[in-house]
Parts: sequence; structure tokens; C-alpha cells
Amino acid sequence: MARRTPRGLATLTRTPTELWRGYNYGRTFSPGTGSPPESESSGALEDYFDELTKGPGIWKWRHYFPIYERHLSKYRGKEIHILEVGIYSGGSLGMWHTYFGDQARVYGVDIEPSCRAYEDDRTKVFIGDQADPHFWADVIRQVPKLDVVIDDGGHRSFQQIATLEAVLPHLQPGGVYMCEDVHDYFNTFHAYVSGLSRNLHTMRPTKEDRFVVNATEFQQSIDSIHLYPFVTVIEKRDREIKQFTAPKHGTEWQPFGANWFPS
Repeated sequence: MARRTPRGLATLTRTPTELWRGYNYGRTFSPGTGSPPESESSGALEDYFDELTKGPGIWKWRHYFPIYERHLSKYRGKEIHILEVGIYSGGSLGMWHTYFGDQARVYGVDIEPSCRAYEDDRTKVFIGDQADPHFWADVIRQVPKLDVVIDDGGHRSFQQIATLEAVLPHLQPGGVYMCEDVHDYFNTFHAYVSGLSRNLHTMRPTKEDRFVVNATEFQQSIDSIHLYPFVTVIEKRDREIKQFTAPKHGTEWQPFGANWFPS
């Protein structure tokens, strides 16, 4: 008698086929009928960027601005602690202050010592290597809390992974982590995030009810992972969740859907 392959292992062995299928479908994708309307200004951040004609420079892909607005607008006018990796010419530090308001506390990280010149009474600058866990341990000790982290630093996967693993556990509930400039089909940071995201789908049904699933520590902390062109966004939960449930409401049920849940 042939041995049965464990369901989890069988899934792993199927993954490469479906990965290539999805990859090839995306490369040959046809959008079908209809076109979205022409884009206009995405909001205050893009307006700030467009109106900046002198002073410390900002260098951003334009399509990043609606992503910022979507995930960060909830912090406007509130106390926020935001850390940006990769200061370069310092312009984005001023942009964050203007966008979030007087209660914003902005932290910058760069490996270039001359970037310390952008420090002021509302902006703290740390000089160090974002791939060094010891550097991050020192930063975390000095920063009281973190709501938003934007990685626009070295852009190499080993740097991005080290930064994510160092700061993600320290983000406040509802906090936002963004990694910019994740380029190319087979970027290894993207592969890392693909593996990370699978933990969102872990299922641990209780013994009493298979439609009551205990949330893992990862699921209790991480709400969602978003992929945009060149950008990865991870959001932490803003409220506690211990279990996922699938209750039934109503009185009339078709018999053919009773066993849809995999055993």
C-alpha cells in the first residue's frame, strides 16, 4: 500500500508549480475592459512634494504618496513616533513633521555621519548600520515607542530583513511598517515576506469546535501584509484577538455545504 503524503508536506511540494503559474499569469495578464480615471494629487504629502522647490531634497517614487496616505493618514494631528531609515538629503524629515503636525516626533537613521546635521529639537538622528542587530538594540533603548517605521535605507535584502526583524516587535498596536524600493521579480526580501505572510493563514482549530481557531502569537500581533509596486506594508493589530470564529446565522441550510471545512 502506498504511503499517504501528509497534507502539509503535499502542499509544500505543490507550491513551486503554483508559484510559477501565478508568476506567468501576472507576466501575461490582460486587464480586460475599462480603464481607471487619470490620477490626480493623492493628498497633502504629494502636494508638499510638488511645492518643494528648494531646501533639503526629497526623492520618492510618485506612486508612493497614495500608499502613505492610505496607511498613515490616521496619525495626522496626533502624537506619533515615526522612524525613517535612509535620510539622504533630509527633506523627508521635514515632510513628516509638516504632514503629522506639532505632536510628531521624528527619528532618522542613516549610515552616513554627515546626516546628523538634520537633527533638531523634534528630530533625533541615529548613525549606524541598519543590518546590525546591536545598532537596533541601542536605538530601541533610546526611542520610547514606535508607531511607524519606513525603510528607505540601503535597499539590499539582508539590510531590509534585519531591520524588519529588529523593529516589527516594537511597533505599537496599530503600528505600520513600510519597506520601500523592493524591486524585481525575484527579490529575496519579497521571498522573505512571502514566507512571513503564510503565518497569517495558520489554522489551529480547538478540540471542541473546528470552527473556532486559536490565533497564533503572530496572528494576534500582525493584522495584515500589503504588497504594492516596490513597497511592502505590514500593519499590526489595534485590538486584541485570541480566536477566529465562523458562526452560523439563519435557519435554512443546503445539505451540500455541510462539510466544506477541511478535516
